[in-house]
Amino acid sequence: MADSHPTDSGIVIDSRYRLIAPLGTGSGSQVYLADDIRLRRQVAVRVLRRTHVDDPSFLEEFRSEAQKATNLNHPNLIPIYDWGEQELPYVVTEYLSGGNLRNLVDTAGNLSSSQALLIGIEIAKGLEYAHKRGVTHLSLKPTNILFDFESNIRIAGFGISKTLASFSSANTETPGDQHYLSPEQIKGRRIDQRSDVYSLSCLLYESVAGNQSSEQLHDVGDVEPLSDRIESNLELFGSLAHPLKQASSEDLNERPNAGEFLQLLTNAASSQSRPDPLPVSTGLGREKPISLRDDPILIDLAKTPDNDGKILRLLKKIRRRINRWIWLILMFAIVLATIGTIYFASRENTEITSRVIPEVTGMSVQEFNETVGDYWNLLEALDRLDGTLPGTILRTAPEAGQLLEEGGELTYFVSQGPELRPVPKNLIGIKLSDAEALLLGAELSLGQVTEELNEDYPAGVVISVSIREEQIPTGTPVDLVISLGPALRTIPPDLVGIALEDAQTQLTLEGLQYQVIEQYDESISQGAVISVSPESLTTVLRDTVVELRVSLGPPAEE
Repeated sequence: MADSHPTDSGIVIDSRYRLIAPLGTGSGSQVYLADDIRLRRQVAVRVLRRTHVDDPSFLEEFRSEAQKATNLNHPNLIPIYDWGEQELPYVVTEYLSGGNLRNLVDTAGNLSSSQALLIGIEIAKGLEYAHKRGVTHLSLKPTNILFDFESNIRIAGFGISKTLASFSSANTETPGDQHYLSPEQIKGRRIDQRSDVYSLSCLLYESVAGNQSSEQLHDVGDVEPLSDRIESNLELFGSLAHPLKQASSEDLNERPNAGEFLQLLTNAASSQSRPDPLPVSTGLGREKPISLRDDPILIDLAKTPDNDGKILRLLKKIRRRINRWIWLILMFAIVLATIGTIYFASRENTEITSRVIPEVTGMSVQEFNETVGDYWNLLEALDRLDGTLPGTILRTAPEAGQLLEEGGELTYFVSQGPELRPVPKNLIGIKLSDAEALLLGAELSLGQVTEELNEDYPAGVVISVSIREEQIPTGTPVDLVISLGPALRTIPPDLVGIALEDAQTQLTLEGLQYQVIEQYDESISQGAVISVSPESLTTVLRDTVVELRVSLGPPAEE
């Protein structure tokens, strides 16, 4: 690791985080390697540009998003240790020494499709977790995909990237990052969590196919859609091509969410070869870093010690000329005035910029939109809950009754109907009463019962189930077909007088059994049937035993 500049140790954020060296620059912020003086550990500190400090709306959203991200806990997300807004707004996270995806590709070259698939699965897991908790990234790019020294994959940027994206336009993105934005972000249309899925498809495509040039940015009408570029490189991507094509759809409504994309990637993994280990290396550059005191973001902070010294010297001169008690009273009055000003300003700001989230459970989406209007940024998520109707609102995040600032993100969950229940697999071959008990135990219901003749199952046994799906909503009726047993048989006619072998053949073909009784008969020749019981043309059950009396011929003379 390159040595930091000897004067850098003087720059300390919030009296706790001593900056050591720059790690990377993004649109609106700079990331530094730092020492946590209090806990004596290395961390990564992301410092926002000074242009954001004087924007109250930005700071409000920064606080909200940082607090949300602090509550996230997932192995594929970088944990946020701390955040604040003392000298400058900042976020403190775990420091990962393995660098980012852009470093990896620039150093080792393009990845194989199996390596990209591995990375995609891990990122999709993290996105699915965050999206289910109402947190969106909206600025996913290779520099936000980080590795630790064991090649574990983490997503960085939750808690700040979305805020920076909300207060900037696509045109303010750096040219190297703009093509990771979704079409709806570029065109200023409605966005939701599937925008992150598009960004993920872009960086996976690039990691395999190579860097996209600046001409491939989303200038409307001038660029071949990403899904078409994937189509023209099917052999390069293999089984990864199908998931990428779906995730890169220009139409938001045709794009899978993070959970669905994760399933597509998992299914594709069975057709891929085992990936080679990722060539992860250190995240710090080899070249000597610039002095932090020359960084435009920190230039004011670097001067802070001198300014503070001048102020302190001036205060000492004033204190020598003022009676000690008058000084204490004056300071106390200033503190009270400051606290009062902050209190009333915050109350006024809350009244102006925040509203209480209404109770909207049970409303239709149209009623919901009419109720909340365009005061907040709305994100839609789908869920299931027993006892609810499809298309109705289940809940919101944040919950009803909480205050949410104007323009804040409000996620509403729309019901897809009752929860899905697995259909019992062992219904066929059991009695109707047992099948009904299994359905009730699975929180399903017995539907229409029909009866059919069946040669393989006895009467009263289930022979067919109407449902083909493996899972169906709670309470769905399941239709069953019950066996009536085998069809009835008719004893063949004209058996009397024919040879025994012929009678046996006809009975066997009819599905009947027979019992032969021999007796002497003077009028019937030997080997011919004398009588049949039950009689011919009688209807009987399959396998009924028919008695055949067969002549032995005339009795012998004494």
